[in-house]
Amino acid sequence: MPTMLDRRRLVAALLAAAMSAGLLPSARGQGGGAAKQTLTGAAAQKSPQADVLLAYENALLDSGLEAAAKYAAPSKVKENQEMMKAFGPEGFKQMQATRKAERLPEAQRRKQIVKVEVSGDYAYLEAESSRKGVLDVAGFEKTAEGWKVAPVRR
Repeated sequence: MPTMLDRRRLVAALLAAAMSAGLLPSARGQGGGAAKQTLTGAAAQKSPQADVLLAYENALLDSGLEAAAKYAAPSKVKENQEMMKAFGPEGFKQMQATRKAERLPEAQRRKQIVKVEVSGDYAYLEAESSRKGVLDVAGFEKTAEGWKVAPVRR
């Protein structure tokens, strides 16, 4: 007659075999057990991350870094400040002018969003850009106030 320990070992072995065969999801590397979710098409375009990206881009181009900070995680605000130091106010104004000239209406820009990957409190967005064959990428962190633009990490 199998003991309780034998039964536990058998269940553990069966679960391990099922996970390695891909029959059960693994919680490893998923941000504390949160499942990775990939959104494409309309789902990506209507995602909270898409909404934040569009608001961030518009604030950045129309009003500058201070206005964009409302939609940015502290790590992105810091990154932006470092870029401002590196390129200076004139470099920033040039970028604003160039991007404003290329800016699409919001509905068209939203249609360029092709994918959002969400894993726990981090998300990654890919969008077509005005440069053929080049994707715009954005990172997001979930904060107490909701999703915010963050530095990209892969």
